[in-house]
Amino acid sequence: MKKIEIRRHALNDSGLREGMLSPEGIKQARGVGAEQMRGQGYTHIAVSELFRTSQTAAAMAEGAGDFTASSLVVLPALFTKRLDELAAYIKEHGSVVKPDHPVIKKESLRMAEEFAAHVENLPQDANLLAIGHSPLIEIMVYGLTGKIIAPLKECEKFELNDTQFKRGLVFDGDLPI
Repeated sequence: MKKIEIRRHALNDSGLREGMLSPEGIKQARGVGAEQMRGQGYTHIAVSELFRTSQTAAAMAEGAGDFTASSLVVLPALFTKRLDELAAYIKEHGSVVKPDHPVIKKESLRMAEEFAAHVENLPQDANLLAIGHSPLIEIMVYGLTGKIIAPLKECEKFELNDTQFKRGLVFDGDLPI
């Protein structure tokens, strides 16, 4: 069974599109690493294309002291190319997942398919740490499991394993229910 821990990045200096971690965010990620992540045995790390997720991984690894972020993978499933649509969605709904919204339908399926494909290619004993953004994590979790989770705070985690994916690791093209 493959273990998956998905965390939101630490505090940052700006909004959705740009920005690095703030000094407080680096301190926050180090603290979470030291207090919550030491001894977890992460074998793989995935981040979004935005640098603050890589910074979060590095600071968490430094805080934990027993894993490294030197071989992380940038995973498209942890971000979106629909930034304008997503910004409009967030302005209207915040970070709460509304399953019937068109952007949620499209992105939850895309993200879940890409993430599941990545997980499928990992060794059976993999322990994946993935770092992304809210509400993108919540959208992807909905696509993977069919469940709506509360918006994550900075550095907060959601844990699952590959047996909890709604349809295993292969989607049949239908939208998640």
